[in-house]
Amino acid sequence: MQPKLEKIPAHYASAIAAKREITPYMDYPWHYHPEYEIIFVEKSYGIRFMGNHIGNFTNGDLMFIGSNLPHVWKNDRDFYEDNKDLFVDVYVIHFKEDVLANGFFDLPECAHIKKLFAKAQQGVLIKGKDHRKISGLVKDVVAASGIERLILFLKTLDAIAQTEDVELLSSSGYITSVNTSDTERINVVMNYIMQHYANDIKVEEIASLSNLTVSSFCRYFKSRTQKTFSEFLNEVRILNACKLLVKSNKTITEICYETGYNNISHFNRQFKLITGLTAKAYAQKYKQHLL
Repeated sequence: MQPKLEKIPAHYASAIAAKREITPYMDYPWHYHPEYEIIFVEKSYGIRFMGNHIGNFTNGDLMFIGSNLPHVWKNDRDFYEDNKDLFVDVYVIHFKEDVLANGFFDLPECAHIKKLFAKAQQGVLIKGKDHRKISGLVKDVVAASGIERLILFLKTLDAIAQTEDVELLSSSGYITSVNTSDTERINVVMNYIMQHYANDIKVEEIASLSNLTVSSFCRYFKSRTQKTFSEFLNEVRILNACKLLVKSNKTITEICYETGYNNISHFNRQFKLITGLTAKAYAQKYKQHLL
């Protein structure tokens, strides 16, 4: 998937860019930037794309993202239906590795942070007992200024580097070809899939949207995502099925048809392939966390 280069504006009064954004929905395209990124999603939910990873996110999503790793968060469709009760509240920190002068993170005291930077090339999802502490530090960095912001920023990096309960999202061998020329094309495809995954989407119509022949589109899509179009579409559908299984009282058969499948056997095979669990076992495992 070919990302858009995002230029993070340098703030003349700070060595790092830190902000809080409250918006109706997330409207960034699939993008990348040379800066590292720490993002805490206070409130929002949908599907997260990072490198060749696709996964659900919800309130509390906390991540450390490496330099030039393509990523985007896409809200569920109900965010775009003028629902006043739904909105996005995120805290974001951007910085370059030389933020505190070239070679600073090569110091022995920063060896653990240097290792974190290497992990960040896959995208680091922060979980577990340290999540609350780190998300609080991120908020503090955004609220602070001057030397206090730099001190809190270093404390945040230190806390992230020391926590052990993390998940690396994208494959270690993921490589993107950085080229902004077809950014619009891939974002049109992604947005169409997110809006119409419940329909019977044919590869021919997606290829037409991309102004490519079917064979050219399939090669193009696989080269950008490391997934076939069918694999990508199935992952989006099953991730939405996972949310419905946990948050609704609909039957598995109802969810099967609501997420774009017209055959329950095919749905069950895809669900087990992608999640490692049957739909029934998934619901039993994760619904208990809501009780």
